[in-house]
Amino acid sequence: MKTDVLILAGGSSQRMGGINKQFADIGGVPVIIKSAIAFEKSPLVSDIIIAARECDIDRIHGLCEQYGIAKLKRIVPGGASRTESARNAFSAVENADIIMVHDGARPFVTEELIGRIACAADEYGAAIPALPLKDTVKFTDSGGFSAGTPDRDTLRAVQTPQAFRADIYAEMVLSGKEATDDAGLAELLGIKVKLVDGDRNNIKITTPDDLPDSTPPVLRIGHGYDVHILTEGRKLIIGGAEIPYELGLLGHSDADVLVHAVMDAMLGALALGDIGKHFPDSDEKYKGADSIKLLEYVTQMVREKGYSVSNLDCTINAEKPKLAPYIALMRENIARAAGVAADRVSVKATTEEGLGLAGKGIGAVCVCLLSKE
Repeated sequence: MKTDVLILAGGSSQRMGGINKQFADIGGVPVIIKSAIAFEKSPLVSDIIIAARECDIDRIHGLCEQYGIAKLKRIVPGGASRTESARNAFSAVENADIIMVHDGARPFVTEELIGRIACAADEYGAAIPALPLKDTVKFTDSGGFSAGTPDRDTLRAVQTPQAFRADIYAEMVLSGKEATDDAGLAELLGIKVKLVDGDRNNIKITTPDDLPDSTPPVLRIGHGYDVHILTEGRKLIIGGAEIPYELGLLGHSDADVLVHAVMDAMLGALALGDIGKHFPDSDEKYKGADSIKLLEYVTQMVREKGYSVSNLDCTINAEKPKLAPYIALMRENIARAAGVAADRVSVKATTEEGLGLAGKGIGAVCVCLLSKE
């Protein structure tokens, strides 16, 4: 089954506020190319033919070469109407079994939808993607007043690609009739068109509001490091977990070396200083403080600056004791205090093979990514 695709890109973008929508940016890729990529990837599609404004043809040729649209057969001049553009594109078709027609301004078409429509066209002769309406629809009169309410259950919003057996499509485009879409042209000729489930993400770019926000996210990266000496007479608290051991970490607070590294990373990402600035060891109110509670306070500071934690990647450096049994609890404690899911918090444990701290203390490092809320 040889399927050729006609991509119609001959519109003037009148409702785009001066933007030529075919070249608008979608994740770094022009709309017309993003529309073509799914057809390029589909094993069902043989040739791609584009109808475009004459002033855009050379630029589209260059973009197709740049992005590897190898199935491009020809770019033809668009016409004064959609039907005329389709007729011009169809003139470049050779020996196709199925003709598929797609709006160049629908860049989110998927291979799955392409396959569904092509197979339905092969079975029924004509097929289009359609969606049930979510909103109530009204008829209007000439004065702008409501003139009735159609039964929403009988209405569908129609998309492209629309597909037809080649002999049926030839009859349609050579009929001399005009319609706002190919299915409408088929209906004028009494051809039954099968409705197939569409895709709500398969939107058409018609106004600037339809373009996704291409503003890159605002990200801040922070790095935190802390180390505490092991000593007798102290509980060993790491990541909010109390770990049975004969030694604990020395510090003004609970000396939770891991949480201290996390806090320093979060503060550093926003250039807010370090934990010594906010929780000085000269202040008695922080003596023996629960570091998880302090992390909750730092999280609130981060939120007040308009950011949230995207992820935390932490490493503990300890010769003893074995920390693996407590890693999951540490992740949960830190995630809860940072206001994120546990799968955004990584905690790893390692040793220095008898070098560096060599059992005298425990260190921790954290890399933090914050994103603008």
